[in-house]
Amino acid sequence: MIEASKKAYIHDQIIALPNGYQSLAHLLSGGQQQRIAIARLFLKNPPIIILDEPTASLDAVATEQIKNSLDAIKKDRAVIIISHSISQIIDASNIVVLEKGRCVETGTHESLYELKGAYYQIFTAMANSLNIEKITQTRE
Repeated sequence: MIEASKKAYIHDQIIALPNGYQSLAHLLSGGQQQRIAIARLFLKNPPIIILDEPTASLDAVATEQIKNSLDAIKKDRAVIIISHSISQIIDASNIVVLEKGRCVETGTHESLYELKGAYYQIFTAMANSLNIEKITQTRE
């Protein structure tokens, strides 16, 4: 259980709780509860995982922690992530773009971006809404 918690990036936060691993779940934030669920996946070790909006309603820090956990769980298994968040799917080996329940594009981030179709429009809107240019300048 401890090893799974470490892989899900939640161990340090659990041991900081008043009763450590014996603490009640209601003491955990939404992001921490998400990482507990990911730790359970490490314990079960299923060959296929389906995640629906794994970072919905989480702040940026919790989202980053969940992404790190998901990157660890993806190794050696099939993972299907349903998400409106480009950051969750940008490094996927295959992206399926749906519109009104129908597949309109499939491919990698690079190939879909080059198509300049639906994925390109979504990606561009996301980059613009985040003011990615200013973010990049700030990080340099």
